[in-house]
Amino acid sequence: MGTLLIVAVGIFYNNWRTATCSSRIGDIKHLIKAEARITEANLRRLEEKMEKVENLLLTRLADHDARLGRLESR
Repeated sequence: MGTLLIVAVGIFYNNWRTATCSSRIGDIKHLIKAEARITEANLRRLEEKMEKVENLLLTRLADHDARLGRLESR
């Protein structure tokens, strides 16, 4: 009878540990998903900034090209 009790306690203990690990894994998954959303938002903002800089550079390059054209035509 004592052996059965020890085995039962061991089974309950292992099940409890497994549930604890499972909840920790779930927490880690939620944390990773939240960090991924933040990273994705930061990446979108960075892409927007890069597009603004690209547009600014293209505008300035077009201005310089126009100025150079005017100088060459003189």
